[in-house]
Amino acid sequence: MHDNISLFIAVVQAGGFKAASKLQHIPASTIGRRIKQLENEFGCKLLSRNSHTFEMTREGQKLYQSAGFHVDALDSIANELRQDIAGEVGLIKLLAPTNLMASHLQKTLAQFLIAHPDIQLELELSNTLARFHATNADLAIRVGRQADSDLTQYKLGTIQTLLVASPGYLQSSTTLVEPKALAQHQLIVVSPLPSWLLFNNLDSSVQFTFKPATRRVLVNDLNVAKQFAADGLGIALLPQTEVKQELLSGALVRALPGWHGAERDVYAVWYRRQLLSARASKLIDYLQSHANF
Repeated sequence: MHDNISLFIAVVQAGGFKAASKLQHIPASTIGRRIKQLENEFGCKLLSRNSHTFEMTREGQKLYQSAGFHVDALDSIANELRQDIAGEVGLIKLLAPTNLMASHLQKTLAQFLIAHPDIQLELELSNTLARFHATNADLAIRVGRQADSDLTQYKLGTIQTLLVASPGYLQSSTTLVEPKALAQHQLIVVSPLPSWLLFNNLDSSVQFTFKPATRRVLVNDLNVAKQFAADGLGIALLPQTEVKQELLSGALVRALPGWHGAERDVYAVWYRRQLLSARASKLIDYLQSHANF
């Protein structure tokens, strides 16, 4: 009935069946049949029409006056929703890890927003995994594949992890030439990684798992671990994105440069049942091509 009432309003506003047929792209015969069905449901005539005249009955006028505003309002809401999904204007709510955003992604997001001035960004940062469905976010950036089978996961890139330390620490400590010698060094461990899986750069099939028996520092934040390493307190296994500036400046150097840690895949994730907006899709494509992991 609701669709037929909307069609009745459209016929009245168009001034006739033929004009409404052109505007609605519905055959005039179909419009006539549906208006007749609506009249049968109400048990009264809504339109008086013949080859010369077209006018509403008293009941038709009452229906038009009562329902016309609401139909127009619903049409306006529907159009806004379609534009919100399909358009490149509006809000994107994004969840992301604090450290990855600060060390690597912020500049890329700034460039995206400059290129798309009609898009607004709501950015919620946390190093803990929030319950995605409770945040009303469009998408999230996550490091590592997520266990939730309801999530669509699109790989954005891969981050390598590296053993790093300050030059002063390495100069004043026992020479480090192989992974098992890490047991003789001060270590800065980032929770919750109880062991370090290391790979030989020349042959990735050669692996070594090191479990720190003692730790000079145990911390749950990558940036703080980096600062401890730069202050000369020991060796840390950290993402390359976190330490790239310090490696360039010389504040940190590679410890065991012939080895690296496990690679960490970065994903854009969203719920399968969620209709991804065009602007959110555009952001995902931009991150995939510009983030340079």
